[in-house]
Amino acid sequence: MTLYQVYRCLLACYPRAYRRQYEDEMVGVLLDDAAPGQRRPAARDVSALLAGAVRAHVRQVGARFSVDAWRDAAQVLGLIAALLLFVRSARVPVLHLSMFAQSYPDGIGEKFALWPGGLGAGLWLVVAVFTVLAWGRAAAAIAVGGVAFEVVRVADAYGQYSTVFDIWPAVLAAMVPLAVALRAPRSATAVLARWRLGTLAAATLVSVGAPSVALLTPVDSSASPIYGAWIFTSGVDRVEAILLSVGYLLFALVVLSTPTALRLRLLALVVPVGVTLLLTRVGLGTTGTYLERSSHDGVPDALTWAQLSTLVLAPVLLFAVAVAILHRLERPGPQQG
Repeated sequence: MTLYQVYRCLLACYPRAYRRQYEDEMVGVLLDDAAPGQRRPAARDVSALLAGAVRAHVRQVGARFSVDAWRDAAQVLGLIAALLLFVRSARVPVLHLSMFAQSYPDGIGEKFALWPGGLGAGLWLVVAVFTVLAWGRAAAAIAVGGVAFEVVRVADAYGQYSTVFDIWPAVLAAMVPLAVALRAPRSATAVLARWRLGTLAAATLVSVGAPSVALLTPVDSSASPIYGAWIFTSGVDRVEAILLSVGYLLFALVVLSTPTALRLRLLALVVPVGVTLLLTRVGLGTTGTYLERSSHDGVPDALTWAQLSTLVLAPVLLFAVAVAILHRLERPGPQQG
């Protein structure tokens, strides 16, 4: 391979638009600076070209996300994510308080039902309210505390049981402060119609209250508890499973009913969460090799470097692919003469 061909291969790391504009000029300068008879690029040239490619891609991504459509999507994602995380943290504390109200002296019988679960629920509820009020910076600052709460919870579960089963909420939480901190031309309430905001409120109430309503609803006590991956929980009766399903469907309705440009961006933004969910619930099982883990006495082994790398890199890479596909779909076609 000639020096010219090597430089061409290195420049292939740059974005296509950048190459169209600067590739020939860059190759010419590099060849002019090469020593007579040189067949391989200098290490400093290779590192400079690769660093430049990274900077070019970062600038390109920044330019894409600076458009108003992405900023609107970020605001909506921040609100919906905060509500979902509130639902996840608040169900048990609300059930605990409901059982107190129903004259159960010990509530659900767990000493820490309100702490720390109640703290996490309170943080995410405040984030959602501040997002509705368009207080982006305050919402982002409080969301950082919520992220810390979710990370500690995941780290504790992994430290005790080597489980990554519920790591997806931490990924979703990490996106919230970034989303709500972006300055957008419109707030989440302005982007969403009133009926969508009402639907989000209904979805939140139904999902949070599902265990408490099930407690007050006469059911067949002989029925086996339901295990369902679609409701992200197990050991619940039919009433709670139905209510949780209704709540999730209402959240999905809000997303799927948005205009196409907004909907596609929302779906792209949740790709990291979906990939993490699939990897931790399906890919990282307890048999086989690579993604699937072996176990001892029912406790999975710690993640290998290959598994950990996949868990970290796959969501990021597939998110980049989703954004690139969306950009290509929305790229205007050639003008017809």
